[in-house]
Amino acid sequence: MRWRSGVRPCCSGFNFRISGSAMLVLAFLLLSGDARWTAAALMAAAAHELGHLAALRLLGVRIYGMEVEAWGAVIRTEPLSPREELVCAAAGPCAGLLLCLLWSWLPRVALCALLQTGFNLIPVYPLDGGRVLLALRNICCKDGHLGVQ
Repeated sequence: MRWRSGVRPCCSGFNFRISGSAMLVLAFLLLSGDARWTAAALMAAAAHELGHLAALRLLGVRIYGMEVEAWGAVIRTEPLSPREELVCAAAGPCAGLLLCLLWSWLPRVALCALLQTGFNLIPVYPLDGGRVLLALRNICCKDGHLGVQ
């Protein structure tokens, strides 16, 4: 089996890829900033994505892979129903909010998780907030219209 550059098979068919631009952003953050804040932001981002992955697994959705880009991560799956999309889109921000419970022990991670969650809940597609709104629209309105002509 042949793989694209930067893609490595793992976990029985799950492909994980980190783009060159994501590596450049990480290098910039490590070289120009406080490594403790960079580590906290990475931990918050990992928890966020693990929230999405856990929801997908619990729903039994086939996951093909994950790509980390400079602007965020994309999880490749089979097509989701609107209800599955709603649960999975909300799972990442929920994981971030759970991290906020650790404020006393990990204040940097909790702050990064709170900021990331707030950003991801902006109701603009493809952010999680936009995905949640789109899924709610598709659940409530079978024909894609809100009942307003």
